[in-house]
Amino acid sequence: MTNIHYRMKTLGFLLLFLLASPITLFITLVTLFIHVITRKPAVTNPHAKRILISNAGMTKALQMARSLHSDGHYVVFTEEYPLATHRYSRCVSKFHLCADSDDRPAYIKSITDIVRRERIDLYVPVSHSSTERVDARIREVLLQFNCETFHGTVEQLDMLSDKCAFIDQARSFGLTVPKSYRITDRQQVLDFDFSKEKHEFILKSIAYDSISRLNLRKLPCHTRQETIDYVSSLPIGKDSPWILQEFIPGKEYCTHGAVRNGELRLYCCCESSPWLLQYKHINNKPLILEWVCEFCARINLTGQASFDFIESIEDGRPYAIECNPRTHTAITAFYNQPLVAQAYLDKEPLTSGPIQPLSTARETYWLYHELWSLFRIRCFQDWLCHFNRLFHGKEAIYSIDDPLPFLLHYTVHMPYLLLLNLLHPRQYNKVDCALGLIL
Repeated sequence: MTNIHYRMKTLGFLLLFLLASPITLFITLVTLFIHVITRKPAVTNPHAKRILISNAGMTKALQMARSLHSDGHYVVFTEEYPLATHRYSRCVSKFHLCADSDDRPAYIKSITDIVRRERIDLYVPVSHSSTERVDARIREVLLQFNCETFHGTVEQLDMLSDKCAFIDQARSFGLTVPKSYRITDRQQVLDFDFSKEKHEFILKSIAYDSISRLNLRKLPCHTRQETIDYVSSLPIGKDSPWILQEFIPGKEYCTHGAVRNGELRLYCCCESSPWLLQYKHINNKPLILEWVCEFCARINLTGQASFDFIESIEDGRPYAIECNPRTHTAITAFYNQPLVAQAYLDKEPLTSGPIQPLSTARETYWLYHELWSLFRIRCFQDWLCHFNRLFHGKEAIYSIDDPLPFLLHYTVHMPYLLLLNLLHPRQYNKVDCALGLIL
């Protein structure tokens, strides 16, 4: 019965992609015509670097490639499967398949082989949760080939990706964080005296879990039995630790940052939610910026880091709730910022703070997510909001100078993943066009 349910769900998504494909094709054909007429000459950079970017199926990898290519650099893409259609971007000079990241020795060898073959100067991992640590290992290996890796060390990755260790580190610096406790046994939660606390608490898996992160139930529940039932349903154990974290009432924000030798060089801050798929930079949150600058400097980070914050409605201060030491999809907010390459490549300190999205940058979104959302709208105000975003925002994959990824991602890449799931059904929670994954 479960397989039938997911097959029907997958067929529904495939039908939506099919119905919307004429829109995508029409937009692309018009864009190609305009592009032929208005095409700009390629930028020549006498100091161009040869740069390898991983996880080519993700929008954030495409945006990274576009930003680096616009400064005249030679961009190479790599991905574990051949139908990563962002490889056909005009900003990508070469594409190489790499080994499955689940086989870590083979994955490290394949990335190393690409670096040697293409004479890569800089490796920028656009990691996901399962590859961020192995990319830190690759960082050590590539040093012998005079290839820099824009990524943290293994020790930094271990601390940043562990929600409890990160909170403890930030607290030791005197930075604002919520009360947090490592949980390795369900009984720890059941014995916790919530009556002494000012706020409610939530439980989160320390390891990335795309499903449990959407069920952040506040504790304690209405009754003792409900709390017992909920906690008993979670896979908590010594090998699967969770974090019991104070839930601070307020507004949630996410950030993306590129850091070199502790200096925050690229930064954006956006409103957040568990499945946020629209990004608009907010430049009036100086306390969040100060927090990120202070933390990155204290650990002397080189690499990318994405922090999540709650801005308390009680005292107005930002409380960091977790860090993901990898590229954030919010990097799409830099689509018209010409200084992104400077942030990643230059080694001279910046004189006026980190590079941020331009004030003219529009809210980025993914067309098919917005079209699907139209089916869930129940009031006229929401209709106005969606149409305002569609016509005044910026589709994250679409570019008038680089139209093929927009067409191929929605008509080949995503349908291909759905067809695979139709043949080999598995449970999933979301079709994510931003990451190019079924989660």
